[in-house]
Amino acid sequence: MKHLKVMTLIVLVAIGVTACGVEGPPAGEPITATPPQEAAAPAAAPATAPAAEVPTGDRIEIEFWHAMSSSLGEAVEDLVQRFNEGQNEIFVKATFQGSYQDNSNALLAAFEADTAPNIMQNNALATQTMIDTDRIIPVWQLMETDGYDPDIFIPAVRDYYSDETGLMSMPFNSSTAIVYYNADLFDAAGLEPPDREWTFSEFLETCQALQAADVPFCVSFSSSGWYFEQFLANGGGLYFNENNGRTGRATDVQFYEDLGVEVFSFLTGLIKDGYAPNVGPSDVESAGPFFGEQAAMLILTTAGVQIIESNANFEVGTTFIPRPDSSEWNGVVVGGASLWLIDSDDPEANAAAWEFMKFAAELEQQKAWHMNTGYYPIRLDALDDPELQEFWQENPNFRTAVDELISTKTTLEDGSPNYAVLGARAGPFPVIRQLIVEAYSWVLDDDLTPEAALKEAAQKANEELENYNAFFE
Repeated sequence: MKHLKVMTLIVLVAIGVTACGVEGPPAGEPITATPPQEAAAPAAAPATAPAAEVPTGDRIEIEFWHAMSSSLGEAVEDLVQRFNEGQNEIFVKATFQGSYQDNSNALLAAFEADTAPNIMQNNALATQTMIDTDRIIPVWQLMETDGYDPDIFIPAVRDYYSDETGLMSMPFNSSTAIVYYNADLFDAAGLEPPDREWTFSEFLETCQALQAADVPFCVSFSSSGWYFEQFLANGGGLYFNENNGRTGRATDVQFYEDLGVEVFSFLTGLIKDGYAPNVGPSDVESAGPFFGEQAAMLILTTAGVQIIESNANFEVGTTFIPRPDSSEWNGVVVGGASLWLIDSDDPEANAAAWEFMKFAAELEQQKAWHMNTGYYPIRLDALDDPELQEFWQENPNFRTAVDELISTKTTLEDGSPNYAVLGARAGPFPVIRQLIVEAYSWVLDDDLTPEAALKEAAQKANEELENYNAFFE
């Protein structure tokens, strides 16, 4: 049965990628852009250093596959090195496999070749697929055996990676979407810093004031589907039926309904009305106008904070993403990735892998990860940590995503789960997100209305859901 499930997933992934042309890393991953005034260097080999030789002795060797390159890859290697040097029973070998999509594809192939790693870093889009492999050990089971308290995690993070039984994977590198702004351009236009819980209308009023002050573009953002998901969730809208695929397998999308149309009209309207350049689906391309001071704001993942601040030649401020006018503030959806424990059928190896996963989630590791990257710490006790309090005082932009996440309403007034901000879950989600990218072009290039484009995307998305779900009936 497990072999059949893996073969099915390999086929479904191959069909989906071919049909919709999924390529490149999903939004929510950090950018590695250079400012436009500097020449971009040719793409280099990943900066992740090869793991050290395994010391002689009886140490259990654990294979850890990740998707972090460049400075983030170095941060992963530093984490692994600290673990390896801190004890003498387990040795973790970290291997960079490429983007999240590359990582997922490599894992499915490794299942067939019986060469799967012990620990897998995979992004949020892959959650349902990871569950469907039937090859993972849910983290909640390990926590129950170990007496590990899942309530150490910030609720929005914990709940995102959980089902009705508990955490399925271990939170690791988490991010959300925020708005970066050029404080100098705001000052020149006579504008105060944006309010944190602003509306689409207030955002547009800011755009009008900026462009009246001769700023070429109000904002820059990519046409990735991730930002559409964030704004939809902030308005309290569901992406899929079955409570976003969390109380049953998703069979239909709901993003084409009224709130989705409001969100997509806002996003495509920013480009059609000249408030934003049409940079396509690349986050790297979207950062260019901001660095070049052609755009006063930038919508991007908080994982880019360190890079944005380092490359900008002006004062950078940050604030929350705006909400639809028709709704109250609901919050944001967790992005980034988590750690999955792949069942090796070796209890000793599984236990060793769990030890490393616990280490990665410790307060000291999360503090170092946050301060060196921009991903926010996933633990509640980090919020009151004296060292982080001092760091945030000196680096307030690193705190914005934490505040945005804390303000996210994971439960409704009646105490029931707010499934809109807990995140959507479906097997063909990567392919469906790509359909939103195509919907941008249908509006901007083919003159479809936002409503018609979303209906077209919904029809295609439901076909993908039907094809995927047919293998699990």
